[in-house]
Amino acid sequence: MQKVELSVHEFMAIMGQLDEDRNETGPDASGTIYDEWHAQWTSLDDRLEKLGPMDRADMLFDGKITINAISEDHFQALINSVKFQISFHNHLIETEDEDADEDDLDIWQKCLNRLTGVNSSTDWKNQE
Repeated sequence: MQKVELSVHEFMAIMGQLDEDRNETGPDASGTIYDEWHAQWTSLDDRLEKLGPMDRADMLFDGKITINAISEDHFQALINSVKFQISFHNHLIETEDEDADEDDLDIWQKCLNRLTGVNSSTDWKNQE
């Protein structure tokens, strides 16, 4: 498949949620997106931790991560992770949680729209 681009924020949030789902046990040999992207995630997290607040915010929202030649299974897992984020942020808004932010929900809905557009494009090819 063609490459997929995510903002650093999107990538970090997806990986953080997958890590939480794994109970922070780290990668294994199952070949999930978490396993495949773990090294890139931890490296990027280390870089972000060394930045000041403004530089960190700039990198999170202006920086991009490119995933090259993503398999169909990984692409579908990515879409499911984005759908989870949408559901999570919808829940925060519906329950009037203090962390609720409609801008966050909008970010994830736009991400899903981008990914859905890639998924339905006529030149989509699985390159496994």
